[in-house]
Amino acid sequence: MKLWSSTTSPFVRKVRAVAAHHGLSGQIGLLTVKSSFDPASPHNQDNPLGRVPALQLDSGEWLYGSTLIAEYLDSLGGAETLFPKDGRRWRVLALHSLAEGLLENTIPIIAEKMLRPENEWWTSRYAQLQARNAKTMPALFEAAKAFGFELNIGTINAVCAVQFLLFRSNLTEAGKLPHMQELQVWAEEMCKRYECLESTKPYAAA
Repeated sequence: MKLWSSTTSPFVRKVRAVAAHHGLSGQIGLLTVKSSFDPASPHNQDNPLGRVPALQLDSGEWLYGSTLIAEYLDSLGGAETLFPKDGRRWRVLALHSLAEGLLENTIPIIAEKMLRPENEWWTSRYAQLQARNAKTMPALFEAAKAFGFELNIGTINAVCAVQFLLFRSNLTEAGKLPHMQELQVWAEEMCKRYECLESTKPYAAA
């Protein structure tokens, strides 16, 4: 298998964390994208969506989207699933969706601030998205707290979201968000407990 990847993307990190948890990392070749926003990037030759992650199976078939890829890799990991099949499933997926929405609100802000001159920033839209993030954080905090330090796809995605916002704090103003300090402490503890999270932390490529 090969995975179009990025050293900073929280969506890629989620996939890589699932692969690492199940001991699948050695079966996946990483194809690192320098900028997923660059239309000339080679990943766009394989991926009609132009987004990372995208996973090519050994059969040549492609899977798109981090959640689909994560669940596929989880299915290869045997009985120890990160996607519960019992009644807990919906609480896990609810946490996952909160973290996903937080990221989806934030990525457009980061993209514009990185790629457009300041006089072209859509500041009123940023304010709306930041207000949504501020409302989301208490719900994310309570949902994550309910699982303690359990590893599942919801807590994985929450760690990825929290640490990505902090990684890009110069653009996200993460420190101003409610419960960020508590979530930062929780996310760091999760990384200490689970190598699959510690080894996939975001970093800026040289």
